[in-house]
Amino acid sequence: MFDLIKYKLNAGLISDIGRKRLENQDNFSFGDFINADRKEHVEQELKGQKLPQAYGIMDGMGGEKLGAQASLEAAGFFSSVYKEILSDLNTADNKKKERIFEDLVYTLNERIRKMAREQGVRRSGTTLAAIFFMEKKAYVLSVGDSEVFLIREGQIYRLNKLDSMTITVDDESGGQRKIKGGLSQFLGMDTEEYGFHLNIKELELENKDSFLICSDGLTDYVGNAEIAEIVCEHELMDSIKILLGLAMERGGKDNTTILRIDVS
Repeated sequence: MFDLIKYKLNAGLISDIGRKRLENQDNFSFGDFINADRKEHVEQELKGQKLPQAYGIMDGMGGEKLGAQASLEAAGFFSSVYKEILSDLNTADNKKKERIFEDLVYTLNERIRKMAREQGVRRSGTTLAAIFFMEKKAYVLSVGDSEVFLIREGQIYRLNKLDSMTITVDDESGGQRKIKGGLSQFLGMDTEEYGFHLNIKELELENKDSFLICSDGLTDYVGNAEIAEIVCEHELMDSIKILLGLAMERGGKDNTTILRIDVS
């Protein structure tokens, strides 16, 4: 009999306040590491991680009060439960897997709403983009507009549906253009009238896959093709430093967090 393929993961993280923001409202779950002190710049690398594993990015909503606290709340809770979730996923059928992810999203949502009430604000929010790696599969879960990419054999694929709205406005030339509007769903929203429409994707892992999770501080400035080229041409930490540098050179108006995971 042939031995089963056993994958390992190498992962790199970079998070930066950017050039315009007064605080870093992004957070993350990277192994057992979160940005508990909300540092302005963080770099971290993890090599040879055995499966199962999970990683996530949480982008606090800059237009909402307590965005940094919301992303920290989400990161802390995610980091405390992801191992239990991975264990449950290992034996779950498809319906139960969906319930597991739904329970996580609604629990995170209620924790953030509770935090906002205790702080005396009407609303606070954060996005979530996460990947759960099993022995042969990955599950992508997202709420909001942080993006998840797969780079495979030189091609880039976005793995999640974005919950962002676009607005058409008149421009100076007499034409029209589209600009980013608000989010149709995020962690911290009122679900009494409208519940979450979960964005979940399952896919088979392949050797030399690279995954990228990033806040919109990157994707507002760097296109998909450029992301793929840089990931393919540069090593783990070098690639995310280059991507961050491009975002800063081109404006750096937002916090930027990038998490790359390589499968081998």
